[in-house]
Amino acid sequence: MRQHGCVPNANTCNKLIIGLCRVGRFVVAQNLIDHKRNQGISPGEDVYNSILSCLCELGMYDDAVMVVDLMINSSQLPYPDSYRQLICRFYDQGDKEKAETTSGNLLRCCYNCDEVAWKILVDGLLEKGLADRCTDIFKYHGKNGLPAPP
Repeated sequence: MRQHGCVPNANTCNKLIIGLCRVGRFVVAQNLIDHKRNQGISPGEDVYNSILSCLCELGMYDDAVMVVDLMINSSQLPYPDSYRQLICRFYDQGDKEKAETTSGNLLRCCYNCDEVAWKILVDGLLEKGLADRCTDIFKYHGKNGLPAPP
């Protein structure tokens, strides 16, 4: 773009990063994020959520958790659908402990645990045939003093 006299703004870079994530080009997207961060421009929620979805699609769940941590540290939270996707992927992988811990960490950070968030999580688990996992999450939350569903 610069070669043609166009200087990309933050919105252009965000759209490019989102597009790169959607086509599985996470490494290139990460390089662009790092470049923008060095210029003092932090990614927005759309960018973080695109990266989170991309990482889940690529099976890079531990990296996805790091993105969630980055989001929380920058006062941003995953969209409920991204949150559901990550937790369901942990269950798909057979990692009940990480699913419960991720759910708990998000709620401890003042994640909006209203009916919509719970419905998305529960619907996601039910859609995957994991009704018993809903009970596990409710028990985990109760045992750890976290908000229960409304």
